[in-house]
Amino acid sequence: MDPETITEPSSPTPLMREHELLKDATVHTYKVTDYGELKAHIFYPADFKESEQRPTAVFFHGGFWDKQMVSQFVPQAMHLVSYGAIAVLIEYRVSSLTECTPVQSVRDAQSAILWLRENSSFLGVDPDKISAWGAGSGAHIALCAAMDEEVENNGLFDSRPQSLVLFSAIVDTSKSGVGHDLFPDKKSALYHSPSRNIKRKLPPSIFYHGTADTTTPITEVEKFCKKMRSKKNNCLFY
Repeated sequence: MDPETITEPSSPTPLMREHELLKDATVHTYKVTDYGELKAHIFYPADFKESEQRPTAVFFHGGFWDKQMVSQFVPQAMHLVSYGAIAVLIEYRVSSLTECTPVQSVRDAQSAILWLRENSSFLGVDPDKISAWGAGSGAHIALCAAMDEEVENNGLFDSRPQSLVLFSAIVDTSKSGVGHDLFPDKKSALYHSPSRNIKRKLPPSIFYHGTADTTTPITEVEKFCKKMRSKKNNCLFY
């Protein structure tokens, strides 16, 4: 597969929109896979100085682990940048472009956060103030980065975010939840199901969910957040 195809939408109109929305970003490769390079698109505040390290929001788009929609969060990213934060839009492996499952998407989210910490001095990122944002499947992989026992760790830094801001989150990938058939097997679907991995000392989180969501019923996310709070985690639900 041509490495370019992992980042480019297939039809002209989305392609032009993607380029336009991302044209002002600084682009770095954070990971090289068998399917090509994965890019981090970084937006800096106008007053940013190279000697600084700023709070950073890293964004994982939705798309049911299938579609590549890197520019989905550009409006939210630019809003945070206007307040002085750094915003990073992350490409991750999706099944429409690669022979991958949600497990690889989770690994890419972990790799991206670890890469930001490892290169924090060069990138201007505060390694102690990285917030993971996501929608749908992007919210799922952000949650897994925070909750999985298996974390990427280089001995100095690890791949867990300090906080989470999630929209329309997929919180259950068991057989009774969403997307379990997209995983390699039942065991991996359960292992990467946030509802099965709630424990104490998780990062503070905010969940936004629509009452008419048909992918993940709002009652499931409300129940998830209640269980998070029962474990003494700081978890807000709207």
